[in-house]
Amino acid sequence: MRWANLRGALAFVAILAAIALSWRSIESRPVDGPGAAVSPTIDSSTTLVAASTTTPMQAVETTCVRAATFDAEVALIPNGSTPGTLAQLALLFWTDLRVIAPEEAEIEVAAVISYYQSYLDTAGPFDFDTERIILEGDKEKFEQLVTRPAPGLQEPRDLIATWCQIELPDQPSIDPEEFDELEDSLLDPPDEEPSGP
Repeated sequence: MRWANLRGALAFVAILAAIALSWRSIESRPVDGPGAAVSPTIDSSTTLVAASTTTPMQAVETTCVRAATFDAEVALIPNGSTPGTLAQLALLFWTDLRVIAPEEAEIEVAAVISYYQSYLDTAGPFDFDTERIILEGDKEKFEQLVTRPAPGLQEPRDLIATWCQIELPDQPSIDPEEFDELEDSLLDPPDEEPSGP
């Protein structure tokens, strides 16, 4: 395993450990009178809430619950939807994980969030239509976003697949050769042969 992959995996483990440590600290605080303790609320569509998480195993379980919610939301996306629907859900999921990420994991989690935000910002104004983006948008940036691996994404996807038995969706992608062929056909179309007399 390359150092970059190992670093990403260790960072994600640190996120889960931070859940356990932070909630253990919260639970050890004294309660100052009636009404001081507020039960956490759960909005499963957008917010990761770790209720009474005190061990690393419970931290993993909390992450798996949020991953399962994300997976269920993805399953409800109607056929024919643009890739933006999935990208928006992914952005919310990774933003939830960032809330509890320790400082050591900030770079990796922030990189995934930045990827999805850049994808939405670049493709959204053109309704996620690849041809329109090539002709009217920032085709170079879009090409980088869809033909190269998203920084920091694969390692936590692999860990969640192992721990939670949930295969999170991959990034929006296009085969580099297909992208080049489409770009060539749009920007440098073949000359039409002259019609006969």
